[in-house]
Amino acid sequence: MSRPTEPALSLEERERRGRSDLPLELVLIRHAEPDWETARQQGADPGLTALGRRQAAALADHLRQLPLAALYCSPLERARETAAAIAAPQDLTATVVPDLAEIGVPLLTNASQTEVDAYFLAAAKRPFHDHWEGFPGGEPFRAFHRRVTRALGEVFAHYGVQAQVIDGFPAWAAPARAQTLRIGIVAHGGTNGVILTHLLGIPPVPWEWIRFETPLAAYSVVVLRAINDQGYIWSLQQFGRRAA
Repeated sequence: MSRPTEPALSLEERERRGRSDLPLELVLIRHAEPDWETARQQGADPGLTALGRRQAAALADHLRQLPLAALYCSPLERARETAAAIAAPQDLTATVVPDLAEIGVPLLTNASQTEVDAYFLAAAKRPFHDHWEGFPGGEPFRAFHRRVTRALGEVFAHYGVQAQVIDGFPAWAAPARAQTLRIGIVAHGGTNGVILTHLLGIPPVPWEWIRFETPLAAYSVVVLRAINDQGYIWSLQQFGRRAA
């Protein structure tokens, strides 16, 4: 008696199975809407607006479908508040990583919105080469890039994931896993742009936040995929998704 023939898998299902049991999946999240107006008036690090808190709550509910093993965040209040909202329903405590903070920009205390807009407009009009210096009076881009990628490497080292070069190609070493390990990072437009270009092996430029521009309270997903028995590369699976 012949065995019943198993139904053929769809292409979508075959691809889904190919993405299972990966060494590491990173959910990269941008914070919700910050309260810049109050921060400028008080000379403080901005937390979230009322809308931002609603955005963070909606995102936290949405991310229940992506259970996290661990969550890391920038030390800035807008990222910490967003991370706290995401962590609570998953019974996690976000680990603060100081070097995941956004690129340093002078706090324009007591400046009007018009003055703030004029500052960034003038900065954007500078020659290409001057952008390496960061925003006027702030942190140089190369220093920003260096600290973010170093911090990311330290986070990954906890999971046995390390950058390497094989035959001249950038690749990654990672332990095999029976089940995909998923971690989250809550940071900023600039920080997340640096992380994405770094992981995808794209040479940096001093406007990373424009090349990979994500909305507030949005997330992207990158995973480690094996190229061969020697190493892995990062694959961008989702970009700029929101809860609604």
